[in-house]
Amino acid sequence: MAVLLVLLLFPLAEPRPAHGLRPADRQRAMGRQGTCPECRPERCLPGLRCPAGRTRDACGCCWECGNGEGQLCDPETASRSFYGRCAEGLRCRTPPRDPISGRSPKAQCVCSRQEVLCGSDQRTYENVCQLRAAQYRLGADGKLSVAHHGPCKAKPVIVSPPRDVIDMEGSDIIFSCEVLSYPMAVVEWRKERNSVFLPADDSNMVVQAHGGPRRFELTGWLQIQTIRRADQGVYTCTARSPFGEVSASTKFVSTANANRSLYRAISSELEQR
Repeated sequence: MAVLLVLLLFPLAEPRPAHGLRPADRQRAMGRQGTCPECRPERCLPGLRCPAGRTRDACGCCWECGNGEGQLCDPETASRSFYGRCAEGLRCRTPPRDPISGRSPKAQCVCSRQEVLCGSDQRTYENVCQLRAAQYRLGADGKLSVAHHGPCKAKPVIVSPPRDVIDMEGSDIIFSCEVLSYPMAVVEWRKERNSVFLPADDSNMVVQAHGGPRRFELTGWLQIQTIRRADQGVYTCTARSPFGEVSASTKFVSTANANRSLYRAISSELEQR
């Protein structure tokens, strides 16, 4: 009798259409009903602006904000919605199983078109999804479009300059210089008051370069083996391409064995900066 009275006083609320709910609520509604309700576009949110772009809801009726590149997502085979769906132009992919731990990584949104683009702002974008995200950050007043396919041709940029080093005589030291450039730049090393490119005729110096660590980057190294007091000074890394050049300098200070603990401490402090 008490249960009947409660039902009379509080009638059951009419179920809300699945396409008018948030993703998690919509999934629960669909689970109860089994099928999607009739699509009524007038109930959809108008003027939706999303950082990564839009995607249709689970019923294919309303637009909603989709997940961006690198965000976790629900695979198409998932029976329930938890992380959400990827925006248009992205796919939900599961990375390969980790061979060491044996664990299966969670699925992430990946841009469907992995094509490098040059924006009208003269910045290089890894794909169209990153360009679209930049357009959103600029807002309605920002004008950003594709200038051309492929990376932008521009003056080199030193993204990771060489760092100052303090070390003892007889040790080996390495300077590194990481450069972003397209077309690829040439990395050269010089010592202060010396116009000759290293290693010149110094048998204790080695110069190397390797592509990476990221796309359109080149890392150059200068290694000085069995350092001497005469090796101390300022060393400059120069990156040069047909569109210009850029330089960054670093200092090497040689120390005596008697000052080992002091200079090791100073060197450690410099590395943490």
